Amino acid sequence: MYPIILFAHSVVRWAVLLGAAWATLAALSGLRGRRAWTRRARVPGVVLAAVADVQLLLGLSLWLALSPYAITTGTRSHYWTYAHPLAGIAVVALVHVGSVRARRMLDDAARWRTAARYYGAALVVALLAVPWPLLGMGRSLLPF
Repeated sequence: MYPIILFAHSVVRWAVLLGAAWATLAALSGLRGRRAWTRRARVPGVVLAAVADVQLLLGLSLWLALSPYAITTGTRSHYWTYAHPLAGIAVVALVHVGSVRARRMLDDAARWRTAARYYGAALVVALLAVPWPLLGMGRSLLPF
């Protein structure tokens, strides 16, 4: 079970990064173009939230039970046991809080600006959370 979940977690990370980039660029484009905030404007944020939620569920299953670095195993690696999981939780929190705050803004420019800030922050945290191969704890970029 561990290899399957780890594989899925490694693949979905690219969907999260692409979704965060898309949502951020769409929000910046909407702000720059002074477009109206419509139901269609929410699509990139909704897609980002969906893939981030799937990634979090996969990651939590690894962190809580399946991984050799699971919090329940007693094996401690600061990065895998604390930093990486907390960064994933932060990404999901930023996406959901940003989505809710953007919807509650009163004017369209404020909605676009709020979405750009939160989705951009989620993108930065997601990029920092990726175990890049050049780092000591890194993994391969493609799990194949």
